[in-house]
Amino acid sequence: MKVASFKNHAGQIRIGTEIQGKLADLTAGLEKYLVEEAGIESQCAKDVANERLPISMFDLIRREKEGQADLKLAGEFIRKLAEKGEVVFSPTGDKIIYGIDEVSLLTPVQKMAGRVFNMEYNYPAYKTVYNTDPPNDGTTAMFMMEPETIIGPEDFVRWPTTANEVTAAVELGILIGKTGKRISQANASEYIFGYTVVADFTGMSILRGIGPGKKAFPEAFYFTRAMIMDSFQPVGPFIALQDEIPNPQKLAAELKVNGQVVSKGNTSDMRVSVAGLIEFLSQDITLEAGDLISTGAIGTLEYPPEAGVKVGDITEAMIEHIGTLRNTVVA
Repeated sequence: MKVASFKNHAGQIRIGTEIQGKLADLTAGLEKYLVEEAGIESQCAKDVANERLPISMFDLIRREKEGQADLKLAGEFIRKLAEKGEVVFSPTGDKIIYGIDEVSLLTPVQKMAGRVFNMEYNYPAYKTVYNTDPPNDGTTAMFMMEPETIIGPEDFVRWPTTANEVTAAVELGILIGKTGKRISQANASEYIFGYTVVADFTGMSILRGIGPGKKAFPEAFYFTRAMIMDSFQPVGPFIALQDEIPNPQKLAAELKVNGQVVSKGNTSDMRVSVAGLIEFLSQDITLEAGDLISTGAIGTLEYPPEAGVKVGDITEAMIEHIGTLRNTVVA
């Protein structure tokens, strides 16, 4: 099952699931289920549906197991409705099933109300391509992103004033669905809500010249600044739940710039796996439902993890079973 945040024809933000190439309003679908299957009065059903499947993806994720159960309940009910091929409305008149061209897809979790953890140097290609020594085995580099960095599909990536060279990368994103600390790799899957696509942009010219020891400075002082500029981390368009991706370590990914493949790889090459990252981060940090972990730039020796972009370029970050995230770089 894949879910997304979208804006409908009335400008309302809703949560939807992909069904037969269309997008279904889960809250409206649950309202219809409560009336037709549970016998609840229509206005009461609408209130209950809004509480159990809120229009905020962050609020839904924070409901943890109960929210996920309601999501799947509504999704299965709507799937049966879709098989009939009819235009379907909720008891109070909300349209349930939309064509993709009728809606605007948004970043799945609006303004990323949760925290965003970005992993660095998590693919072996970095050592050879960039002549960089990797972190210790079982660990990787990490920094935090600001909410203003997060944008959605078709949104504009803004060229910065403090960098004259910018790179883009494709990364697998993990959305945490259950709060926990000191999570073992064996139990890590219990804490995952789903997976999404992340396109990570960097002001690479700011990082040029960083070397070992004292030679790392002063550029090293600006490492985080190079990463966390406004609009530098598109996320979306879909979240694939665990039933869609039983094995996150076997996903092909690629990044295209203006239709040409510039980065390419597979999550099987991660230095630290999805489960390993959750264990590593949660040792001394409580991971909360709604947090996002971006697992590192994917690439190989032939198709390096990062590729240069310029104003006017169109980037397409794709991970199989999740979708394609498309953005344009503008001045």
